[in-house]
Amino acid sequence: MVTGTFTALNESIQPPRAYFAGGWWKVDGIRELAALPDTNDDERALRPEPGSIEHMARLDDDWDARLALPAADLAIVGTATWLKEEFEATLSRENDGFPPSMLRSLLMPKGPGVATWFTRVYSSSKLSDSLPIPQQINAVILDGNGAVAYLNEIESPVVICVLDRSVANETAAEAVVQLRNTRGEPVSLTGDLRWQPPSGVEAFGFTVAL
Repeated sequence: MVTGTFTALNESIQPPRAYFAGGWWKVDGIRELAALPDTNDDERALRPEPGSIEHMARLDDDWDARLALPAADLAIVGTATWLKEEFEATLSRENDGFPPSMLRSLLMPKGPGVATWFTRVYSSSKLSDSLPIPQQINAVILDGNGAVAYLNEIESPVVICVLDRSVANETAAEAVVQLRNTRGEPVSLTGDLRWQPPSGVEAFGFTVAL
C-alpha cells in the first residue's frame, strides 16, 4: 500500500509508469487507486490479506477498494496501552478454511507511519481534549468504564459501550441503565440486530434521539 502525492505520468514507455511517494510505479500493477480528501505524508506499508472475519463479513469482495479509500468512520475510546495490546489479538471462525484475522488488520487504527486507516483511536484519559468527535464518525466504541463516562458527550449514530462488570465501581453501568430508562427506546438484539450475545456476556440495546 502506498500513499503519496501524484506528480507525473510517463506514457512513453510500456507499461506506463506513475510517479508518486518518491518512486515510479507500473500503472498496470496498481490494483486500486483513489484520490484522498486530504494530503498525507508519503507512506508505504505491506498490504494485509483478508482473513477469517473479513471473509465472514464479505469485506474481501472489495478489499482493495476499502484499503485505497477507507470509510474511516469508526472510533475506539479506551486505555491506550491496553488497546495497543488487543490490536495484536486474532479472531477466526472455526473450520472456515481461512487464516485468522488480526484485529490490527481488521480495524486499521490511525497512527504514525500508516499508509491507510479505518479507525480513530482515542485515549479515554485525554478524550476531553478531542471532543467533539468528528462528524464523519458513524460508530464509537467506548471500551471500559473510563470511556463510558463520556457517553452523554458522544453524538454518533451508533455507540457501543463495553463494561467490565468484575470491578466494584458500578457508576458507568448505572449511567448507561439510567440513560436507557429515562430517554431510551428498547432495541431487540435478536429481533432487530439478529445477534445473540455469547455465553457469559450480558448485552442490551436501545435508541436515544440526538
